[in-house]
Amino acid sequence: MSDKNQFRHPMAAYVAPFVTYLVFLMMEQAGVASVFVLYPIKTLAVVAVLVWAWRCVREDLRERRGLMFGALIGILALGIWIGPELLKITKTDFTVGGFNPTTLDAPRSTLAIISRVAGAVLVVPIMEELFWRGWMIRWLIKPDFRSVPLGAFTWESFGITVLMFGIEHNMLWHVGMITGVLYNWILYRTKSLWACILAHAVTNLLLAIYILTTGKWCYW
Repeated sequence: MSDKNQFRHPMAAYVAPFVTYLVFLMMEQAGVASVFVLYPIKTLAVVAVLVWAWRCVREDLRERRGLMFGALIGILALGIWIGPELLKITKTDFTVGGFNPTTLDAPRSTLAIISRVAGAVLVVPIMEELFWRGWMIRWLIKPDFRSVPLGAFTWESFGITVLMFGIEHNMLWHVGMITGVLYNWILYRTKSLWACILAHAVTNLLLAIYILTTGKWCYW
């Protein structure tokens, strides 16, 4: 089957992994099963959808320039995330709530940590960047989004993606918006989704290290 026939509606390849993630997130919030059970299943489900979608999205993932710039912005984004807490700007107790694997016994706790870090670093950056900066930011410019070059700029597409990216991060919407600005900047400067994915992965990896070191589980 050709790519053209398989992806008559190419938007699905960019949106389906994100929607799959959201469905499992809603199941977690509804208490369908423990987050420690659902999270690895969610990660594997998203991976499966990404594999299905790869032939459609791979053209947008050919460009690998700007990786160093992306990595540096990823480090900067970590400061945006933990800055309000370190500077005492927020009164949120980040040790309460979130994905806390220490509530499990030793073997399951280790597996939960491995699953969470692998999902956050290897899967979520690809899934989210395909959705936000591979699809939405271009679709807002023109419904035939694949005819819009990566990194094309309009104020409307910029503003809406930043706003929605912030809303996605719930109570940390403000830092989510600032991070969205940074990731959009990477796309505009490099025209490379891989640079955005790497930035996202670096931020998530460093945040995971910070969480595991300090016990600030609320970030998860």
